[in-house]
Amino acid sequence: MSQRHSVFRNESVLVPEYIPSATPHRGDQMKALEMYFQGVVERSDRMSQNVLLSGPVGSGKTMLAKKLGTTLEKSASLYGNRVKFFHVNCRIDRSLQAILTKCLHFLGHGYPSRGFGFEELLQSFFEALTGDKIHLIVAFDEVDSLVTVDPSSLYTITRLREISQDAQVFSSLLISKTLDYLKMVDLSTLSSLQWNSISLDPYSLQQLYDILSSRSQDAFNDGCVEDDSLELAAEIASTYGDARYALDLIYRAGRMADVADASMITPEHVRRAKASLPPQFKKEELAYLGRHQRLILISISNLLKKSDSAAYITIGEAEKSYDALCESMGVTANHHTQVWNDINELSRKGIIETQISGKGVRGRTTMIGLSLVSAEQLIDELRSMVADVRG
Repeated sequence: MSQRHSVFRNESVLVPEYIPSATPHRGDQMKALEMYFQGVVERSDRMSQNVLLSGPVGSGKTMLAKKLGTTLEKSASLYGNRVKFFHVNCRIDRSLQAILTKCLHFLGHGYPSRGFGFEELLQSFFEALTGDKIHLIVAFDEVDSLVTVDPSSLYTITRLREISQDAQVFSSLLISKTLDYLKMVDLSTLSSLQWNSISLDPYSLQQLYDILSSRSQDAFNDGCVEDDSLELAAEIASTYGDARYALDLIYRAGRMADVADASMITPEHVRRAKASLPPQFKKEELAYLGRHQRLILISISNLLKKSDSAAYITIGEAEKSYDALCESMGVTANHHTQVWNDINELSRKGIIETQISGKGVRGRTTMIGLSLVSAEQLIDELRSMVADVRG
């Protein structure tokens, strides 16, 4: 029996968490980020910074932020300064109290998650930084999720650098898809922002090809991926300008080549990978949803599945289905306002799409549909996340 050989040399190069040594087509933005924080690097006890980084899904925001953190820590040490970088996802940690507690643990300082007020937490936070002579740069990824829950949190973030009178110990990098979340905050918060903003455009077809070509050199064994396959993956992903989608596509194509015991990744493997990967729909998005958001999504999916010919349902139908599902599970349903907010959040995240009704619907109401994934697929994914869900 012949030994099976994988097309992969190092598949970890293709996962979202990987931080590449080269950043094709993001060099200028990387330099701009470094320049904004250069003062902190050189004079960490006297300078602080706040930078806004925005761009669509897969445009390289998180990759740039994490790479920046490593660069800043090393550069600061050359000046004899202790700068630490901490990345937090605000869609997971959705309160400033939870984030600062996590920062303290990152710095090696224990702090109970309950029993103390926010002011006491702030005091402990600054005492830790001052005592350790550390300047902490926190990257608030998906910061719009934090601001949506608590608009005042942005004001607190922008004012943190003013709390410590003797030395500067805190800077921030605010990461989001767009800057729309700034519409939710008041004028005093906006005036306190340092308007250092970097915006990333979606990647073009050629740029996506360059990224795939760069990563593939380390990801695959020599001669194991056709250039046509990289071009096809880049072409498919260019519709969205999403590098993560392109990398996931070629990774799945490599897996399919291995399963078929093929010696090379062909365009057909890429086409099969595309069929298994709904465009821009990431299953991990579902893990970040609250329980009631999942129940609402199941209710929407159930209705659309039962009515194969309908592309949309009304928000009233969705709410009625959600109420019935909650009752069948013995769960107290949220009121209309919260259901409305949850539906808007699901739409903002791109999991559902909403539009105002047109001809054929009496009155004006919100219509809800799915375009990136089938209702049946969503139900299957969500069943394992919500106990005792009935179709």
